[in-house]
Amino acid sequence: MRSWLPTLFLVFTVSCGGRPFAEGSSRELTVITTLPSDAPEILLLRAIVERTAIRIDDEKAYVLRVVTPADASGYRARNVIVVGYGGAKDVPGPARRLHAMLRGEAGDASKSGSGPKAPFLFTPDLWLRGQAAGIVWTETREAWIPAVAAEQNRLFQALDRATFAGVRERIRSMPRDERAERELAEGLGIDMRVPRGMKLRLDREGRAALLLEEGPPARLLRLAVATGPPDADARHARAALAIRFRPDERTLDVSEPLLSPDVMAGATRQLHGRWEDAAVSAAGPFRYYEVTRGTMRLRIDLTVFAPGRPKLPYLRELHAIAETAEPSRRE
Repeated sequence: MRSWLPTLFLVFTVSCGGRPFAEGSSRELTVITTLPSDAPEILLLRAIVERTAIRIDDEKAYVLRVVTPADASGYRARNVIVVGYGGAKDVPGPARRLHAMLRGEAGDASKSGSGPKAPFLFTPDLWLRGQAAGIVWTETREAWIPAVAAEQNRLFQALDRATFAGVRERIRSMPRDERAERELAEGLGIDMRVPRGMKLRLDREGRAALLLEEGPPARLLRLAVATGPPDADARHARAALAIRFRPDERTLDVSEPLLSPDVMAGATRQLHGRWEDAAVSAAGPFRYYEVTRGTMRLRIDLTVFAPGRPKLPYLRELHAIAETAEPSRRE
């Protein structure tokens, strides 16, 4: 009976007319496999994906959960990877479409002479909305660890891109605050999706804005239309934007600027670091970007205060909102 659960679940969701959203946090990664959780393959995958998030108090970028193919909850998760080896008959039924896609890409690589194809593939919205579904599969067990070890950075980046695609899908579906969007367009000449529930503060003279969700957790999205040459020091530029709305916030020193796979579209410069409040006991991570949108240059800062909670999922949501910013086309 249990072997029918995934199939019954998929039939139910498709027949309901309009797929619901996947469940859980963007930080959770569910592995569907017949391998035990302490198998060498799973331990290698855990080492690859549970790397430390950039400057967020040793927070892991993903937390891995292992389930069997008969566990229907696995197919409802936000981020799913089907892991195994063998032929098409060995792939769990709901994931055979993923396996066919992976083999199709491998065949294309062989025909083009570009060499062996990576043993993994990710695609958004395969079963549910806002979901990143992937497969890591080889023909034999002996080939699995060498193939994955050789592609571990690309695997992590592909997972990250698919995760962001799911986050963006969710942001696009959220109710919008049309009044705040109109004020932002009229005040700064910026069109941007503003989810309902976020407070907008405008500094028209400084051509800057703050989107605030007080929480807890507290989430802040600050942006400003850049004028003149950029500051030579990205930390100084970020600090100037931050204190415009929170005078007691301090931008802490970082050892070096850091590139990452989640660069914002159109980014010309970025900085990942930490902030603290000089007046109260509060601190957290930030992501700062300088981006171009057509002829407009923007400075964007994403800040989270979430003590005792994972911060990266909130930063991903702010990132997805900020990416919608562009020069206004309203008349």
